Amino acid sequence: MTSNGLLQVVRELAEASRALVNGDPEPFKSHWSHADDVTIFGGYGKHEQGWERVSSRLDWASARFRAGEINYELLSAGSSGDLGYAVGIERGRATVLDHGASGEIVLRVTHLFRREHGRWAVIHRHADAVTEIQAASHLLRDR
Repeated sequence: MTSNGLLQVVRELAEASRALVNGDPEPFKSHWSHADDVTIFGGYGKHEQGWERVSSRLDWASARFRAGEINYELLSAGSSGDLGYAVGIERGRATVLDHGASGEIVLRVTHLFRREHGRWAVIHRHADAVTEIQAASHLLRDR
């Protein structure tokens, strides 16, 4: 079951992603919880925990883009009580730091949400570029 309020926030977050890839992380950050338990597994790798570190990582990631357009394809979303999720694919084109030409971006993205003070807030984002089936050896670090 999905709350209409959650779907609205998912749409707003998708719109805010467009600002993020154009160097403005603030609209995207406005949808996040500011709690110490928020986490991110970013598209650039690594992870962060706690709002201060996640906020800084979002600033850092946005600064890596020069211009872009990104669209969100929602695959599934749901909520139960004060927790919700959305799973989708972000597709678009962008120019990134140290690379003059624009290129295609395809990320599979999972967002977890928590209802805080009457609104849905992101508490976790996982984004990665693995969109095709990989060989089993891809999981090995010393391949």
